[in-house]
Amino acid sequence: MAAHANNAMLLTFALIATMLFLFPIDCRAQAGSDGIANLLPAPGFSREWTLDGKVKQYTAEDLYVYINGEAELYMPYGFEVLGSAFYVEGGDTRSGIVADVYRMGSLIDAFGIYSNYRDAGAESVKTGAEGFISDSQMMFFKDRYFVRLSVSGTVPDERALLMRCAEAIAGKIPGSTSRPEVLGMLNIPGVAPDTIRYLAQSVLGYVFFQRGLTAETVVEGEPAKIFIILCESPEASLRALEDYIKYLRESGAHAERSGKENETTVVAQDPLYKGTVVRRSDRYLFGVTKLKDPLKAMPVVGRIQSRAISLPGL
Repeated sequence: MAAHANNAMLLTFALIATMLFLFPIDCRAQAGSDGIANLLPAPGFSREWTLDGKVKQYTAEDLYVYINGEAELYMPYGFEVLGSAFYVEGGDTRSGIVADVYRMGSLIDAFGIYSNYRDAGAESVKTGAEGFISDSQMMFFKDRYFVRLSVSGTVPDERALLMRCAEAIAGKIPGSTSRPEVLGMLNIPGVAPDTIRYLAQSVLGYVFFQRGLTAETVVEGEPAKIFIILCESPEASLRALEDYIKYLRESGAHAERSGKENETTVVAQDPLYKGTVVRRSDRYLFGVTKLKDPLKAMPVVGRIQSRAISLPGL
């Protein structure tokens, strides 16, 4: 009797093993896609506008299938999963609203990918943490999520429908509507808020400036670019500054270094960006570039540094 039970158990294990071999479960894909479909309203975002079919999901392995040519833009920002829905009115699939919800690595990553699409002067909307709208599309971010809505075909009253759909999705996304605290460094006079960007790699195109913020400003009537390099430690910020100085010297650019090791300032004629000031303090590099006379940027660098010191947790 015991032998019969053991044989039955062995047979069961063999069948399970065979099923797993023939139909493997992609645990990574399942874990990455958990819950994303629930953030897209069903059966729709209003009585007239309903979900056509099911929510489609994409992970890092197949995002290129959906947005070929753009997928690589998302990867440095910790992309995890995309949920995509198509909403139609009265079952007419010739036109509708495409709603894409991307889960990114963190709040700053969600802002980063959002800021890549936002143009200076775009019409802002108070949806999620921040958003903008045009006649045919709307984008916003909230918590770790970046949401991209677009009109397909001919849709009457597009802007009102985009707003209605966006509000329905924002209400389902968990978390607060706070913006990344680090953006407070750029809360100084002269900075255009709609030009602030977070870059997850190669700030200014330099590999040694691994990640940071950029923004447009005006210094004594002259357009300039602010950049803040966010390093993991004071040692990392020192390495980044040394790499930049090495690059300047190898390029034959003039550079002057002053200050102490814990607060060093470099004034240079950058080969790509003209007059540039960079100051290292703790784990940050604060800089202003694209000026004829970089010394004019000293007060701006000082204000950014003061804001960084005053922000809790930074």
